[in-house]
Order: sequence, then structure tokens, then C-alpha cells
Amino acid sequence: MTEPFPPSSFVAPDPFDWWRGGCEWVRCSARLQELWADRLSSAQARRGKRDARLASLLAHARAHSRLLARHWRGVSPDAPLQALPPSTRGELMAHFDDWVTDPGIRLDEVRRFVADPARVGEAFLGRYAVWTSSGTTGVPGIYVQDEDALAIYGALLSAQADFAPASDPRNFGSTTRLALVAATGGHFAGVVWWQRLCRMYPLLAAQARVFSILEPLDALCESLAAWNPTSIATYPTVLAQLAAEQRAHRLQLAPRTLLSGGEALCSAERHAIEQTFGCPVVEDYGASECMNIAHSCGSHRLHLNDAWVVLEPVDERMNPVSPGEPSFTVLVTNLANQVQPIVRYDLGDSVTIGAEPCDCGDERPTLQVSGRADDVLEFDARHGEFVRVLPLAIETVLEEDSGLSRFQLTQTARDELRLRIECADLHERRSAFDRAEQVLARFLAKQGVAKPVRLHLDDEVPQLDRASGKLRRVRARTRGSSGSAA
Repeated sequence: MTEPFPPSSFVAPDPFDWWRGGCEWVRCSARLQELWADRLSSAQARRGKRDARLASLLAHARAHSRLLARHWRGVSPDAPLQALPPSTRGELMAHFDDWVTDPGIRLDEVRRFVADPARVGEAFLGRYAVWTSSGTTGVPGIYVQDEDALAIYGALLSAQADFAPASDPRNFGSTTRLALVAATGGHFAGVVWWQRLCRMYPLLAAQARVFSILEPLDALCESLAAWNPTSIATYPTVLAQLAAEQRAHRLQLAPRTLLSGGEALCSAERHAIEQTFGCPVVEDYGASECMNIAHSCGSHRLHLNDAWVVLEPVDERMNPVSPGEPSFTVLVTNLANQVQPIVRYDLGDSVTIGAEPCDCGDERPTLQVSGRADDVLEFDARHGEFVRVLPLAIETVLEEDSGLSRFQLTQTARDELRLRIECADLHERRSAFDRAEQVLARFLAKQGVAKPVRLHLDDEVPQLDRASGKLRRVRARTRGSSGSAA
């Protein structure tokens, strides 16, 4: 059984982690009670609380973030949120030290911290969680979360599923077995969140496992079967592959709950997954910048966590779009995190706010998301017909092992790939391609691909998807064609 993170690795010897766990449980419980009180109150009362949280965030950012103070210099402090200029990851990361509100946080120190995979889940400066994001918008991001933000995320997650410290982490029973199937090897949000909880709550650590999507599918299925989880949290593409293995009788799992996040989940996929496993899929929409933006209800619609998130669907000119109309992009404001303020941040997703109320009775706005749309790739297998390789697995090895951030890999045949790399220096571009070629060869061989796959360097630069505005970094070949994919 492949077990990337055995239980003993989660139980930190530092007693401070146990103390942090107790403090976080108190904060999370208080925020959970506040959350339920918000949902029982009137829409007007909820708006009033949200407006107060927004005013507090903006005042704190103006006073302590040098970057945002400069960015908003021409806007009155009394102006509405919509008067503030939007921000992008590139602009914010370029001035990271001025962006954060704690002057003790320095980018060079944070980069050294996230460069060490052994420190995943460890508290940065003794009080912050740090995770990184991929470069789907062209620039990798680093995000610092303060203790109150983490408690709010925990409360939001606890209200919908059993993948976070519930109101009392001591309530985990002996029959609970949690599985996170995710990209590993870096400080990614899901793994950081999971490991820090297991550091603080040893009882949870004994009932949790992390499984890597970098493992070959048959090895992953074998490991999951041995653990037999009652709850699985992973990406829609992984759930779809696990469901296919279950239908083919190569996997026999009986989970009670499935949590889907990190990618868009279409209704047909959800229905097939639920039918296969005989349990509900809880969908979570979030991002590294704002961990809990929305989650699904019993009617399979995403509801905005509007008590802690402001979401503005906009067109190409950053003007608001009407409910029922797909946006070009969406601006998100995270009311939870004050150490690294996310205010009118261009997330890059196309979002449609529902025009009609939800059948479940929840008055909060509903939304549909067109997010990540990368493809599962298929190759000839050494044993059997073909090997399916998850896009996030390929992206992870190219990012972590070859140092690429802005790239686009397109499959043009079962044994052929084309790689686009954005790099101004031709020598560095060729060097990056050579690294990627070696990394991919080793990775695909480990996946059980039958023969070497030819990798070609494409002269074109990576192209953003016209619909979502994001960079689709892994694309399958055009169906029915042996030629190049567009």
C-alpha cells in the first residue's frame, strides 16, 4: 500500500501544535455559531454584518498594506467597494512585502519556507498557514492565512461536510476514515490544510490519509481499497476516474460522503459519480486566494458564502453583469483574511449568478462556475489497452520538478506531445524544455505508459482559453483526429 503521509508523520512532537489546536477549536466553534446565527437572521441583518466586516477589512488594509494604500490613493475611504480598482495576482505578487499587513512577513523568507516540502502544514512564524497556487493565470501565487481566517474556513467547511475540525474534533469515531486524494510534493492549499489539522489533532491524524495523484492509477486504487475510506475529498477528474474503476470492478469502495473541489463539476459527472458510489457529492468552490467561496446544497446548486465573501461577476471592461449572464471574469473579496487582503481580486473564472431562487430554500445567491477545464490524457499501456493520466498530476510534476510555471502541453497523438513555454530567453527556454522532457519521461514510465512519448517544443506561446480567460495547461488531442490539437 502506497501511503505518502503515514499517521506518525502527522503527530508533531512540538507541544505548541497541540496548544494551537485547542485555540483553533475555540475560535472555530465561535465562528460556527456565528455562521449559523447569520443564516437564521434576515437578509437585511446579514447584509449589515457583511458590510461591517467589509468596512473593517478595508480600513485595516488602508492602514497596514502599503501596496493597497497606494493602489487606492485616489479613492475616498467612504466610497463603495466598487469604486476601488481591481487587482491581479501579478501586480500583488510583484509587491508582496508591501501587500501583506504584517511587516514581519518577507517574501524571501516565505519562499524558503515553501521550498521545503518537509514543512508542509507547519506554522510559519508560529501563527500563519502558507500555501501556494499554480500558474493557471500565468503567475504562481503564495498566500498567507492568519489564525482568524483559518477558523472561519474551518467553520464554513464544518457546516457542510466532515473534512474539517467539527464543533468538537474529539467526536471522530473509530469507523471514520478520511481520505484526501490530491497533488502532493508542495505546499498546496488542500494538503497544507489537511496536514496542519492532523498536526493539531492527533485523533484526527489516526483516521486520515493523504493519497497522491502522482501515483499510477492502479497503485492509487490499491491504496484506497486497503484504507476503505468513509469520506473522500478530491478533484472531479479524480472522482470520475475512481468511479470508472468502480464500474469496471477494479475498485470496491463504499464511502458515505464525497467532497469535490478544485475544478468545475458538471451535472452529468456528478450524477454518474453518485450513482456509482451510492452516496452524495458535496461540491466546494474555492481558490487559494479565498478557500471557501461557495458550496453545494441538496439541490446540487452552489450557494455563495456571502457572509464572508463578496463576488462580483464582470465583463471584459470590469462592468457588472446581470444574474443569468455568464461573466468574463469574477472579482472576489475575502472578508476573512486581514494579513494578506484579497480585495476585488481578478480570479479569472467565468461565473453565472442564478436568476431564480433555489428549491432548497436557502436565500443565499446561487452560482455556476466555469473553472479549470484541463483534460485527462490517454496513452498506450504496457499492460492493457491504455493509461489515463490526470492533468493535475502532469501539471504538478512539470511545476515542481522542472520549474515551469507558464506552459501549455497538448497531446497530438497517443505517443506524441507538444509543449509551449513562455520564456523571453531562448537559451533558458531550451533548457526548460530539456528539463521537462526528462521529467515527463520518468513520470509517464512510472504511470505504465508502454513506450517513450515524443515531446516537441512548440514555437507558439501558451494561449489563454477564450471562454474562461485562464490558461488550459494540459489539453487532449482533438477527438477523431491524429493531427495537432488547436
